[in-house]
Amino acid sequence: MWFSLTLDALRVMPYSTLFVAAVALALNVVANAVTRATMDIDMYRRVQKEYSEYQKQLRAALRTGDPDKADKVRKRYKPVEEQMLKLQMDRMKISFYYLIPFILLYYLLAWFMGQVPVAVSPYRFNLLIVAATTPLGPGYAMTMVTWYIFTSVAFSVIVTRLFGLQV
Repeated sequence: MWFSLTLDALRVMPYSTLFVAAVALALNVVANAVTRATMDIDMYRRVQKEYSEYQKQLRAALRTGDPDKADKVRKRYKPVEEQMLKLQMDRMKISFYYLIPFILLYYLLAWFMGQVPVAVSPYRFNLLIVAATTPLGPGYAMTMVTWYIFTSVAFSVIVTRLFGLQV
């Protein structure tokens, strides 16, 4: 009985707001921990730095309008481009390990929360699946989908930096 009461409480603000935010944070931490544990971070940073330098030199060559100079830069940095592509593919492969469980968990959360408001936005907006259009108190109601997307993106920026995986 107490378990049922606890679950029902998670569907009511402010508990629903905190619960969905906690799930978004937890999923971001797990995803970044898996990525960090399975990648060679030092090599990733080194290649990223070289690739950044390549992009800088290529932009400078393109600004001069000399196609030969741009081609020389491209040829010189071809191995760096290939390494960066390989690292990006490796990172994408890693994401497949946790993508399916995350999708299942997301749909379970969406089913559990339903269309009840879980947070309030001070602004009215309607952007495809992300919306806050129904007046609620001093603002506009956000459903689980909208609130999850906002919190997940916000936590992703923070957690990615904490794990040293920012691009």
